[in-house]
Amino acid sequence: MAPSSQNILSENVPCAPSFKARFDIGVILGDCGIEPTVERYDAAAGAISWPLIDYSSCAPTDDQLAINRWLTRAPLAGKRILHVGAGNSSLASLLADDVDAVVAVTVSVDEWRHAQRLDLPGYTPLLMNKHGETFANAFDAGSFDYIVDNNLSSFACCQKHFERYFAAIAEALAEDGVILTHWFGMQWVLDVGVDDVEPAWLLDEHKLRTIATAFGLRLDRDGDVFFMRHADRSGGS
Repeated sequence: MAPSSQNILSENVPCAPSFKARFDIGVILGDCGIEPTVERYDAAAGAISWPLIDYSSCAPTDDQLAINRWLTRAPLAGKRILHVGAGNSSLASLLADDVDAVVAVTVSVDEWRHAQRLDLPGYTPLLMNKHGETFANAFDAGSFDYIVDNNLSSFACCQKHFERYFAAIAEALAEDGVILTHWFGMQWVLDVGVDDVEPAWLLDEHKLRTIATAFGLRLDRDGDVFFMRHADRSGGS
């Protein structure tokens, strides 16, 4: 269960006065004061009996399957995909032969090693924290036609580092590109003592639209799959 607002205020570094949030969805902790890394999740992975970080040997989740199905119907020739949260690399296994490249990011060493062993054409797995500075500086502007993250706000340690992540994917999105996420993933947050995950990070359509608008993106949906595009792009989903 996520901690109460009072616990968040008392157990974390208070919001830095210099940080000015770009949107308001009720998050209390503006700046956790700790640089997000891969290593900070090791304790979380060993704290519970079911997979939290490492999904390398698990079947794809329902939300991942739904996103995968949508992508199989999308134009893929010559496209580049960024998959945030590699899991068992189901997306790359399905699409690597049809696209120009798939880059996957994970905080799980086992997911990273599993992805490497697959040796898929054009598939590059990277071990990094999506909220970290390394990720923020990893990709050039407009690098990806599709960016997939079915747990957009998962493990967000504070608003500052989530905003850095979102700014990075908005910048890395091609002019006519699409960011894809899913309702199930938007509803998933968990506190296991590594980051105090606030209830405000449970996203709904209104919160996601608020975030997207702050970064110049427009939000559309098709059932439980949500799409974000640069706001000045015309056309439907």
